[in-house]
Amino acid sequence: MGVLKRFEQRLEGLVNGTFAKVFKSEVQPVEIAGALQRECDNNATIWNRERTVVPNDFIVELSTPDYERLSPYSGQLGDELSGLVREYAKQQRYTFMGPIKVHLEKADDLDTGLYRVRSRTLASSTSQPQPPQGGPGRGQAPNAQQPARGGYGYP
Repeated sequence: MGVLKRFEQRLEGLVNGTFAKVFKSEVQPVEIAGALQRECDNNATIWNRERTVVPNDFIVELSTPDYERLSPYSGQLGDELSGLVREYAKQQRYTFMGPIKVHLEKADDLDTGLYRVRSRTLASSTSQPQPPQGGPGRGQAPNAQQPARGGYGYP
């Protein structure tokens, strides 16, 4: 990741974190969806002209109040967010190494309205391609972002 991109992410993280602390608003699923799309864009790996691989395993870390509010819906929310990531990847012509999974976790170091997304690329356990965008392969590239207040811009 370039120096300018890291600087931009830190600056926006500081600004967004300040707003989240001042206004104490809760994280909304649409903010998480945007963060997952940015996570794909920021961690895309070009393999060849026809194949750009993006992470397929996402962990969304939430503050305790946000986690308690969203965790009863974690299964359905994870499925919905996975579908949104799949659609976005199709539009961007990204591919996955395996099935897409989104998990919610509680992070005690985050305040209400803040979240953090970690991702990695996990290979499928089968040798058959994952229709329509995945295929066999290997690799685990853990990635992490700073706490974010989503919605607009990069976290």
